[in-house]
Amino acid sequence: MIRLLLVDDHPVVLSGLETALASHADLEVVARAGSIAQARAVLAGQQVDVALVDVRLPDGTGFELLEGARDRPAPAFVMLTTFDASQYVAAAMRLGARGYLLKTAPIDEIVEAVRSVAAGGIAFVTEGDAPIERPTLNDQERRIVGGVAAGLANKQIAEQMAISIRTVEWHIAKLFERFGVRSRSELAVWAARRGWLDDPSHTGVPGTPRGSGMDPIE
Repeated sequence: MIRLLLVDDHPVVLSGLETALASHADLEVVARAGSIAQARAVLAGQQVDVALVDVRLPDGTGFELLEGARDRPAPAFVMLTTFDASQYVAAAMRLGARGYLLKTAPIDEIVEAVRSVAAGGIAFVTEGDAPIERPTLNDQERRIVGGVAAGLANKQIAEQMAISIRTVEWHIAKLFERFGVRSRSELAVWAARRGWLDDPSHTGVPGTPRGSGMDPIE
């Protein structure tokens, strides 16, 4: 069962969304909040797997809720808003949101996003009028991401790039923070979905075999 928190200051939106989600046996709305303060109180006292959060709230923005949760265990946050703006999507990514959806999205799409992020995935979907900006990576970052996507261990990446393992670890940790991902496999998926791995300059460390799997940062 996926436990949900809905954060929106429009009662009609909350009620409609809760009714639609409740029709799915694997989803349970355990709490609703109309402000950042209410959402924080819920998160402090209840177990929540996924939080669907509006961008505009009476006492601030949904981004403030994300920022306040970065240094402690938190649910997977998905921004659910009317704002299809690239800068908002970028801010959500930077602050660790696992998804960004529009309120105009079909309920099936929202449900699928909830299930995806609950399972450790990501779900960034907009209407295309304001596309997600492709991040700029330097050559070293591109090669490290490519190595991770190829399944190489940190030691293999370090050897191929002639840098220290600690340097590889530092870059991966920074990439996690920068793109709001929490595992090497998620970083690889993130890169693939944004076309990095289709670009010859993003194919990673040349001449390296695929490793046995995705190891942790350490």
